[in-house]
Amino acid sequence: MRWIRFVSGATVGVALAVGLSLAPGSLGKGGPSVLAADGADSAKAADVAPKLSETVYDVVHTFEVKDLPEGAKNVRVWFWMPEDRPEQKVLDFKVSSGPATNAAAPSGWRITRDPGYGRSWVYAEAPASKDAPLKLVTEFSLRRREVAGLADPSKTRALDDAERATFAKELRRDEMRMSVTPELQKAADEVCGAETNPVVQAKAIFNYVILKSDHYSKFGPTPKGKCLGDAQECMAGLGDCCTDQHALFIALARARGIPCRLMFGSRLKPENEGKDHDPGYRCWPQFFAPGIGWIPLDVSSGDAATDRPERWFGGLDDRRLEWAEGRDFDLEPRSAVRPDLVIRGWVEVDGKPHKGFTRTLRFTTRK
Repeated sequence: MRWIRFVSGATVGVALAVGLSLAPGSLGKGGPSVLAADGADSAKAADVAPKLSETVYDVVHTFEVKDLPEGAKNVRVWFWMPEDRPEQKVLDFKVSSGPATNAAAPSGWRITRDPGYGRSWVYAEAPASKDAPLKLVTEFSLRRREVAGLADPSKTRALDDAERATFAKELRRDEMRMSVTPELQKAADEVCGAETNPVVQAKAIFNYVILKSDHYSKFGPTPKGKCLGDAQECMAGLGDCCTDQHALFIALARARGIPCRLMFGSRLKPENEGKDHDPGYRCWPQFFAPGIGWIPLDVSSGDAATDRPERWFGGLDDRRLEWAEGRDFDLEPRSAVRPDLVIRGWVEVDGKPHKGFTRTLRFTTRK
């Protein structure tokens, strides 16, 4: 790990880089232009395409409401569901009451799409019943593809005004818990300096967040922080979840005018195959670079990695599913309380948020 100083006229910016060096002659007039891998011939490297893994999973995903209060009358549920994405393809999908019964899904369910992010959810509404709690089961097959090597600084350029206008939503400086404060703006400017290449800047921010924070998995099985996805808590060393680290990354990227968005999913760990378990969640950001498109990364995986943390910048493994996007949801149909983070699902009982539910997932890998 080292610091590289960028010089452009009278402006001196400092950016953090790992395993990267300035291309020959890039400190000429106009400042640095390209970052190349240490000791690598970029032309030769481009000729060698990485061998990417691809896996098909068969999944049963169950959500059940529990612990209803006395006198409860109505239950509403919004449950995560998979969709086609650049890295994944849904091969089969159905909603039921469970594979053991092969029964139809409970009445009162439908697939809805939230207007803010345009993502699908399984929605259900039913009378409250302790004897027959509301239960949703999704059964699906999905092909997931590994992503690698997308973050090539030589294939992009600085954003122009039209692109900034197009991605105004992903450039918001006032989003809940990810606001660009003066402190975060100063930090982003110190890290990135005079650099304008979005990939180079994003890599510097990626490394900065790893230096500034620690993911809880490095020390134990459970987080110590609040896990609210708060950029300022992470900046202060109090946030240790993926949502905290990625909230900080997004705020710093937006401070530099780089469009960035937050995705939610779950990891499919080999040791859990064939077991009914709650896999929790893993979020990751994507940032936009002209000429490349949306580039994924995972600060938390890079932070916890024992080797090759750089693989998680511009790359994701094929052992995860993507469920949803964003935060501060305008659900459809509209929820009585607007949720910030929807982790696994959202339940309301008689118009009030309800935390009593279980979620299990079982997956098998096709041979």
